[in-house]
Formats: sequence, C-alpha cells, structure tokens
Amino acid sequence: MRFLRLFTKGFFLTVNTIVVLLFLVACLAPYVSPEHWWPISFITLLFPLLLLILVLFFICWLLFDYKYCLLPMLPIVLGWKSISAFIAFNYPTAGKQFANPANSLNVMSYNVSQFGLYREKDSKYNREAMFALIKKQELDILCLQDFYTSEKKNDFNNREDISREMKLPFRFFSSDFNRDGMQHWGSIIYSRYPIIKSDKLKLSKGPLSESLIYADIVREKDTFRIINMHLASYRFNERDYRSIEKIRKQEDTGLVATRNIVQKMRDAYVGRSRQADIVASFIKTSPYPVIVCGDFNDTPASYTYFTIRGPLQDAFLRKGSGIGRTYAGLAPTLRIDYIFADKLFRINSFRKITSGLSDHYPVIANLSPSR
Repeated sequence: MRFLRLFTKGFFLTVNTIVVLLFLVACLAPYVSPEHWWPISFITLLFPLLLLILVLFFICWLLFDYKYCLLPMLPIVLGWKSISAFIAFNYPTAGKQFANPANSLNVMSYNVSQFGLYREKDSKYNREAMFALIKKQELDILCLQDFYTSEKKNDFNNREDISREMKLPFRFFSSDFNRDGMQHWGSIIYSRYPIIKSDKLKLSKGPLSESLIYADIVREKDTFRIINMHLASYRFNERDYRSIEKIRKQEDTGLVATRNIVQKMRDAYVGRSRQADIVASFIKTSPYPVIVCGDFNDTPASYTYFTIRGPLQDAFLRKGSGIGRTYAGLAPTLRIDYIFADKLFRINSFRKITSGLSDHYPVIANLSPSR
C-alpha cells in the first residue's frame, strides 16, 4: 500500500509539473511572436484547459496534501496577466436592460459571414434576420467584417441598404476583393455622425490580403478614430473541417490531414503576428482617441491580442463576465471578436448576442467620451 501511495503521489506530481511548464510557456505568448517561435501559438490554444487542470490540482492538493499547493498556485500567480485577459471577473448581467447614458456611443462589431451568401438554404431569410437584429440595437457605430455587397441586378446592395435602414448615412468600405467590379467583399464602418477622413491599410501581401480600415468621426466637439479589421484566418475548407471532426471523434488519425491542418494553422499564426505588429504601430500614430473593432481570429492568450490591445481597454473585461465566447464553432472557449477603447472613453456596458445567424456572435459596447 505504501508503494502504491508513493507511486500515485509521484505520478500526480509529475503530471502537475508538466502542466505547470506548459502553462508558463503559454503565458509567455504576449512577449514571444509566433514569427520567431510558432509552436507557442499551439500551446496557447490549450491555455483554458491548462488553467482548469491547475485549479483542480490546487483543490486536490489542498484536500489531500496541502504542502504541495504551491506547485499549481505559483504559476497561476505568475500567469495572472494572461488569466485576467481571458476571464472577465464581473457580476453576470445577461438579460438585464440598462439605460444608456446621454451622449454615449453604441458600438457594434460583427463578423456577418457575408450575410449567409453561400448558405444552401434561406440565405435571404438569414440576411433579413441579421438586418432586424442590427437595427434593433439603435447603433451609432457599426463595424462589420466578412461583408458582402453587390451592385448586380436582383442581388443585395447591402452597403446602401444598411445605411438607409439603420439610419447610418456615413460609411467607409474596404472592398478588398471584387468580381467584375459589381460584387464586393471586405470590411466596413458605418456611422451616424460625419466622417472627416477615412482610408485603408493593407495588412499583408497577396490576392487574399484584407485591410485595416479607419474613419475619423466628429460628434459635437469630439473627434475620434474608429478602426476595423479582419485578421488572417486558418482558411480551412470543408475537407479540413471533416478531417478535424474525424480526428476529434478518433475515427481517423491520418498524418496527411493532420499535417495539412497544422501547416495552415502555423501560417495563420505567423501571418497574424505580423498583422498585429502593423496594427499596433498604426494605433500609436492616431491623432485622436481610438475605438478598435474586429475579428482577430485569435484568443486573449495570444500575441495578437496583447500586441493590438496594448494600453487600450477591453470592453468585455471591463463590463462582461466569464470567458465571453464569440465564435460558435470548434471550441467553447473561443473569444476572437473584440471592442477596445482608448482610456479617454468610459465603458458603460458590454453585451454579446448569442445568435446563430453567423458563426460569430455580435458584440456591443456603450461608451462615453470622458471630459
């Protein structure tokens, strides 16, 4: 029995130590660019699982052998920067209605997945439902990613229709890709208030490169800059998703499929790290307080998140609660859609709308300029 106890304790101490090392490596992500060491990005995907295991180890050691509590507790203390970016420690307010302060700004960021353009069924209904959802929010600023609009007859001119229906007359559209000069894809900013300057900045080279877009907006005596972006995705196709599902269900462990998926993920991590550096440099040059919206395609434990956020406020961390999942696919812990704001803004509220109209959930923050 004594041998069994010693073996069991030794086994759990070994596992605990391995988890500690992996967790501490994941916590280095804010400081280590995937461009220099890409495996760190894969380890950060395990961040929530590693954190959960450490908490369970802490509870178990507390109950059975408290002198080992320090082993899981110390990395939690050392990794608090990453933990505090991952979890919003606020009282849940889901379902509660709040009156927005006077002169505040209602800002939404939403990856609309081209309004369901390529859905096999009910794409028209999907678009109408999205329009109804957006209109209901009574927005001042609307930032959309994966946006589609068309000037073809019998197609959807979403660019014009949103301006008219949402009463957001001012806009700037990236039109990163177009077909025959009639169909357009990209990111767009809508505003209830005048835009005095706008432009776009390419974030990478190549035919699939998207842009950071910005608009300088004037409201009464305030001028502020809205920045919107859609960073590099994994570009998984249907075959990749089928392979992931088979691997998840342990139906297939094919090395070819796994190698292809890892390659795409590695390329995306490296690409996003370069894009994040460009975005962070651009934010620093802004002559006005900024509000940053976008689908970063990366988690709060990542280099991308910390590099772009910098000294800005994360609206979710200030007024949200829990882990704030914004992506409906793959994993239940993926918060990849963000609204950041300069410290000159007061964040009054934050909401996420859990809607199945896109594979992303829209996020909304209410902000007030501090005077």
